[in-house]
Amino acid sequence: MRDRLSQGLTVRISFGGSSMLPLIDGRSDIIQLEPLRDEMRVGDIYLFLFEGQCVVHRLMGIEGDVMVFRGDNCMRKERVGRNDVLARLKVVEHGDGSQDDCDSVSWRRRSRWVVKRRSLINAVRILLSRRNRRWMRWLYFAFLLILMWAPMGFTGLPLNNFVFGIRLDHLLHASVYLPSAFFLMDFRFLSRRGRNPNAAVWLMGVAVSVVTESVQYLLPYRGFDINDLIANFLGVTLGWVIIRLLKK
Repeated sequence: MRDRLSQGLTVRISFGGSSMLPLIDGRSDIIQLEPLRDEMRVGDIYLFLFEGQCVVHRLMGIEGDVMVFRGDNCMRKERVGRNDVLARLKVVEHGDGSQDDCDSVSWRRRSRWVVKRRSLINAVRILLSRRNRRWMRWLYFAFLLILMWAPMGFTGLPLNNFVFGIRLDHLLHASVYLPSAFFLMDFRFLSRRGRNPNAAVWLMGVAVSVVTESVQYLLPYRGFDINDLIANFLGVTLGWVIIRLLKK
C-alpha cells in the first residue's frame, strides 16, 4: 500500500468494522484511497496508523502537529502525528454497486449532517452518563416531590384542557414519571451498576408513583385521583421499556 501511494497510485481495500456508519458499511463497502497531495482538510476522511493498526476515520481537528480523528459512529478520538497519516478517502463503492465521490457536494452535505448528529449524540451521552446521573437523580426526585406535593393552584395552569384527546393533567403526570427508571437503575440494590434495568427497577418506579400520589390524599390542598395514578404507572412503564431497548 505504501509503495502504491508513493507512486501516486490509488489503493482499493475493504473497509471492515462499523466505526464509519452510516456513510460507510464495513460489511459490504470497498474504499478507494489516494495519496496525500494538498493540505489536510478538517472533515475529510483519512487512512492513518494508530497503535499499530490502519484506521480510516474523519479528521475532526488539528492541534499544532497533532491530527485529531474520530469515527462517525464512535465517541473515542485518536490523536496521531502528521507522518502517521498515509492517504485520503476518494471513493466509496457500496455493496449495491453505487459509488460516492468524496469530493461531491452531496457527500460533503451528508458528512456535515452525520458529524452534527454524532456531536449532538455524544453531548447527550456525556450529559446523561452515569457519572452525571449521580447528582442529576437527586435533582429529579426533589423536583418530583415538589411537583406532586406542593400547592399548585396558584399557577393557574389549564390542566383540564385536552391534547390529542388526552387531558393535560394526565399527560403531565406520565411525562414526569417517564425518566424515573433512568435514574433508579443506578441504585445498586436495584440494578447492577447501571446495566439493563430489571423488574426491580420497574417495581420501585411503580412504588414511587403510588406513594407520591397517595400522599396527596392527606394534603388538604391536593387531591388523590386514580386516573393520575394510572398516568403515573404508564409513564414509569414506558420509560422502563425505552431504557431497556436503548441499553440493548
